[in-house]
Amino acid sequence: MNKPFLSFCAIVKNEKNNLTRCLQSVKPYVDEMIVVDTGSQDGTPEIARQQSAQVFYFEWCDDFAAARNYAVSQASGEWILSLDADEELVVNSENFREALVANSEVLAYSMILIDVGSETKEVGGKFQRLFRNHQDIKYEGRLHERLMYCGEKIAGRFRGDLDSLKILHYGYSNPEFTQQKARERNIPILERMREEEGLSLSNLYCLASMCQDVGQSEKAQEYYDELFEGLVHYVLDGEAPTEFLWVPTMLYFFGSQALKQEDYETVRMLCQRGLDWCPNFPPLNALAGDLLIALGFTVGAVPYFQKCLQLGQEGNYYTRDPFDVSFLNTYPAYRLGCAYQNLQRWQEAKTACEMALSFDENYNPAQQLLEQILQFLPDKK
Repeated sequence: MNKPFLSFCAIVKNEKNNLTRCLQSVKPYVDEMIVVDTGSQDGTPEIARQQSAQVFYFEWCDDFAAARNYAVSQASGEWILSLDADEELVVNSENFREALVANSEVLAYSMILIDVGSETKEVGGKFQRLFRNHQDIKYEGRLHERLMYCGEKIAGRFRGDLDSLKILHYGYSNPEFTQQKARERNIPILERMREEEGLSLSNLYCLASMCQDVGQSEKAQEYYDELFEGLVHYVLDGEAPTEFLWVPTMLYFFGSQALKQEDYETVRMLCQRGLDWCPNFPPLNALAGDLLIALGFTVGAVPYFQKCLQLGQEGNYYTRDPFDVSFLNTYPAYRLGCAYQNLQRWQEAKTACEMALSFDENYNPAQQLLEQILQFLPDKK
């Protein structure tokens, strides 16, 4: 009997409402399905068997990496596809298996993950979910675990992008359930990790964000302050963190907060370093433009908004972190209108506002700005 080429692996608990959709989405494309149950009480294992999956059991120990590594250990395929039960595989091209064979160096492929309900609102967000079944490739991290090869992150020539596949994530479609998981499972795990071993920047950012989402504002601020201190260390040093996940997003988050507080020096510092490290991240380009307008350097702001629009047109923007799609079109076009208005270049301001409204005809800031601009044009049509 030939060795399976592609194995599917999932760890699950009480996923009766999601698992059938997930397994049916991968079933036509894989050679075996491995489902590891970590303590379900709702019949989840029976559902997995009904879909022809092999079911194994793992005693939950608050360690996602341990559970995923156990699942992988049960798989016999040359490659592993890993999804959560609340995710669905979308196949745009069925020749993706040939792509896996074509490059012998690549150890793991990243795939776009889209939150259901945000399909038209967000772009980017890539995660390594397809990887070789190799003894030196292991998950590490109790929460927000990631793949490692010989103890190092999989990057450079060992990492590829697979645009023929994408993942739909349904996990945020039930906000109450999401907050319950954060309060009862994710926040406690991250807080224990913080006390016992310290947190990476990305995990600390997730911890702060989750505390904010569940109304634990004081804790959230404590963690955001700790995160900012850690991030600024790298910003001042000039060397990007080895683990770069969410770093551009964090820089934008803190920079936009500082801009609201008119702390322009902090914004300048974060933007300058962020664009050194990640020049094609649209939110940081937009923030740099906003800063220059706030400082009165309007002419200098124009290229940053133009860069956002160019990135959107060419599609060569940074895709590791998800971000609001409006940073590629509506927002920079509107802010170009603001810049040209400040420079009293009325026709160009009008054109920019019309561009913004071509992307989103209901974008109220552009509508209001256009009305103001038309007062200064001889031809108001």
